[in-house]
Amino acid sequence: MSKKRTVNSNELLKLVKNNSRKTENEEGILDYDIFTGFNDGTYEGIEVDTSYHILISNKFLYLSEIKDFLEEWKNKNQDTEKENATWFISDYFNDGLIFELEDVERVFKEFIIEEDSFLVVGSHDELFKTMVENPGKSIVVEWSR
Repeated sequence: MSKKRTVNSNELLKLVKNNSRKTENEEGILDYDIFTGFNDGTYEGIEVDTSYHILISNKFLYLSEIKDFLEEWKNKNQDTEKENATWFISDYFNDGLIFELEDVERVFKEFIIEEDSFLVVGSHDELFKTMVENPGKSIVVEWSR
């Protein structure tokens, strides 16, 4: 699990590049699900699969959806909650724009606010709890498939 910390957009780009595959036949080390937060409790998401591609969701993720998910899984099996949180995010990225991994710098310039800082968490259920505790804060999940 990743150590919880804060990184700026330049540090995040460096992490993504350092953990991405170096050749076509290689696998990336860690993947990044990046959520830019807005004051109204909405989030825009970018999934960086460091082995294959970048997906940009074409829909917002709303804090109310996250709260509903957490309420549904409250007092239930923690392992199942973690797995279902990952599937929830996977479904969120199911329909979006696809970019080549090599376009990561362009994607960051177009879709990430340069001055933004991101809380780094290690799992999707931790992402959800952090979103509720810090509405509007940008967050990234650094994880291994």
